[in-house]
This record gives sequence, C-alpha cells and structure tokens, in this order.
Amino acid sequence: MEPTSPQHDETIVPVRPGLRSGAPSGQPAPAASARKHLPQVLGWLGAGALLAATAVAFVWLPARLEQQRAAPVPVAAPSAAESSEPAQPVLSPEEREALRARSETLLANLLTLRERLTSLNVAVWAGDDWQRYEQLSDAGDNAFLANDFSTAVERYAEAAALGDAIVARASTSVTTAFDAAEAAFAAGEPQLAIEHYDRVLAIVPTHAQALTGRARAERLPAALGLVQRADVELARGELQAALASYREALAIDAEWTPASSGISEVNRRLRDAEFERLMSAGFGLLGDEDFVAANREYTAALALRPSSREAADGLAQSEQGAKLAEIMLAEARGLAFERRELWDQAIALYRTVLQTDETLLFAQTGLARAEARDALDAKLTNLIDNPTLLFGDTALADTRTLLEAAAAEPEPGPRLTGQIEQLGRLVELASQPIVVRLESDQLTNVTLYRVGALGTFASKEVELRPGSYTVMGSRDGYRDVRQTFNVRPGRSLPAISIVCIEPIQLQGSSQ
Repeated sequence: MEPTSPQHDETIVPVRPGLRSGAPSGQPAPAASARKHLPQVLGWLGAGALLAATAVAFVWLPARLEQQRAAPVPVAAPSAAESSEPAQPVLSPEEREALRARSETLLANLLTLRERLTSLNVAVWAGDDWQRYEQLSDAGDNAFLANDFSTAVERYAEAAALGDAIVARASTSVTTAFDAAEAAFAAGEPQLAIEHYDRVLAIVPTHAQALTGRARAERLPAALGLVQRADVELARGELQAALASYREALAIDAEWTPASSGISEVNRRLRDAEFERLMSAGFGLLGDEDFVAANREYTAALALRPSSREAADGLAQSEQGAKLAEIMLAEARGLAFERRELWDQAIALYRTVLQTDETLLFAQTGLARAEARDALDAKLTNLIDNPTLLFGDTALADTRTLLEAAAAEPEPGPRLTGQIEQLGRLVELASQPIVVRLESDQLTNVTLYRVGALGTFASKEVELRPGSYTVMGSRDGYRDVRQTFNVRPGRSLPAISIVCIEPIQLQGSSQ
C-alpha cells in the first residue's frame, strides 16, 4: 500500500465519543479510547457494524441528543475568573444546528483519517505531530459532548489539517527513503540500504518493492564477497574459477548486475583466448606447411570472429599454401607477420630467406620495412613505458617528430594506431602547464630555476609544464633555502612556501 493524498469523500457514520462504548449517558467513556478501538470493532463486525452504526447515527443518536438537551443541567455559580471572560456569541437555532451537522461530518471524516494514519504507523515515526493530532481530536470530542459545536468544529478541522499533513509527509518520506535505499543498494552498501528500506516499511509495512529490496540487501554481502573474489580471479587470469564465482553470486541474487556483467566479461575473454589460440595454432601450422590443419584452425577462428581480417588472411594463406612454392609461401608468411605487426618474426623470416637467396626482392624490401617498423615500435614502447622522458624540452620535441613519422605510415595496423593515440595523450599531458602557487614573506628573494628570478612577493602563481623544478630563496642576513618539487600531469600541488627564517649568526655576536 503506497501512501497517497487523503480522501474524505467516503460516507462514515458519525458516532459520538462517549457513546461508542455503550456506557450510560451520565458516565461517558474517554473519547480518545473509544476512537482508538473503533477500527478493531469495524474489523470484527464488518458490514454488520456499518449498518448498526448507520442506525445509531440516524435513529438512536438524534434521540439521545434530544434527551441530553431536555435533561436539566445544573448551573454553577460563575467564578470571578469566569465572569471576567468575554461572553460567547449567542447562536440562533439554525446556526447551532449547522455547527452540529458540520462537527458530525468532520468527526466522520476524522474516523476515516484516523484509520489511514493508523495503517501508516504514525505512532512510531510521527512523534509530536501524532500526539498533537490526538490532543486536537480529544479536544474536539470533549467540546462535542459539551454541545460546544463551534469549538468542536475548530478542533476537528485542525486535527483534519494536521492529519492530512502527516499523510502527505508519509508519502514524501516513503519516496525519499526508497530512492535512498535503491541508491545505497546499487552502490554496494547493504547495511545503509537496509536502514532506508526499514524507514519505508515503518510507514508502509506492505510496501512490496521495499520488502523485496530489503531481502536482497540482506543477501547482498554474500554476493559482494563472491564478486570480489571473482574479480581477483579474473585479474589473475583464472577465468574458469572467476566464472564459477560469478555464477555463485548470481545464484544468490539473480539481479545483481556486477555478477552478470562479470560473467559476460569472462565469456568474452574466453572467446578471445580461444580465438588467439586458434590463430596461433593456424600460424604455427602454416609454418610447418601443414596447410590442411591450418585451414581447420582458421576456419574455427572465423566462426568465433567472422569479421576478423587476420583469420580471413590466415585461411586464404592456408588455402594457397598447397599451391605456392617455398619462396611464395615464405613471402606470404612474411606479409602475415607484418599485418599482425610481429616485426621480430618477420625480420627472422626475411633473413632466413635471404640466406638461401640474397637476390629475392620481396625479402630485401620486406626486411627493410620490418626493421624500420621494429625500431619505431621500440621507440614508441619506450616512451609509453617511461612517460617522464617527455618532461624535457628536447625529448618532447623529438617525440612530436616521432609521432608525425608514425602517423605517416601507410598501413599502421592496430598496434601502431594504439601506440600513436596513447603517446599522443602523454605528449598532450606533458605539454599542458599546471598552475603552481608559491608563497613567501615579501622579504625573501625567490628564484625558480628553469624559469628565472621571481623577486619578493606574498603569493605568486606560475604555470609550469610537468617536470622537476628547484626554487631557492635568499635574504640578506639569513641562510638561503632551497626546495625541489615535481609537477605531474593532471595533478595539482599544494602551495609551496619559500621563506628565509634562519638568521646567520656572526662570530662574536650574542643572542
């Protein structure tokens, strides 16, 4: 059941406080107690109770009212305090009857509203508002019994407004707490999720989504532990173990996305590993001139990755291998090595061919291409693996020239393309200056090596490219200070303070 805006259009039989317990008219039961037990009575009696209440409202209650009006009411002498209060306005019979009818309507609506509030467990979470609602309702009941219908209308109206506000707050609280619970669950924080789900269920105990979410949150720690274990196994390359762990986590919570995503990743890696195995096997079989077996491996590789150019090339080579002479096969193998950017293997093949016949043009040109690309690959790899080399001006300029040469390659291949992109990003980071703030005391002369003299200042910002820098401070009569700091790409530095604070003690001088 979701809390919604209250509806008071339903016809509810107004049963007066003090008359619902069946007590004699001279000894009315407490109004709050009678109203609190009304939902139980309605639950027991069902439709019969509704009919009985209707009879009370339209037959017995009017007669009872007439008896109360006709009964002599002892008049006590007003006290001095009471005599000083302003007199209540005298109401005409029509006005009095209108107020009585209005108070009965409000009372009927309050009975429906009270059942609504009780179903929302407001006594548990509404605190002072629920206590105030009870007080207003009781005050209205007391005024109603005293035939003070004007006051009864005011108190009942105040109670209805407060009750409606509590219902509205319940709806907002349920939405807010449920959204927070879902967010905590998605973030892998089960205890926090349970706390928020409990807030929802404290208001709406039958909230289906909160019940389901809380049950999942109770199981989440076990699923999290299994996924963490699977992630470690995946990182180690233990694919089958990782697959089993992810499936075990999914058995605990079939909707836990990290587990299903982990299974997809393991399956993808298994397919990739099988593809590479088939390609390597096919390549080895080509080298062994076992063209039939190579054809079988490349065909299986294409089934796993139909768009693979490498597998298609391998299949074509295996099909042509039986027809090609030894030299033709060597040329095809050399080109295959080049397409896969296996330059060391291409170089070894071409050198072997040239040892047999040094006049073969394809081997001569192939060897020159492979050696050039192998050297380029080595340079790019070295710079990518050692990005601090880019912090020097000369090295950075040379790297830009190297990238231009790499980009001019007619058939770069995926490895070279990736190297160009990766090294390009490193060059961009190494070229981007970082703002560094220097602080001093306006008395120390500051010099920043590789930049120049900065003079005296309280605070100064300088833009520096990534690299290692040394800043020195000097001041007459004080020892020089020196600091070395490193500027790293994409990282901000805390302010660097350069202040000469240690006086130089001259010989013979005293403190």
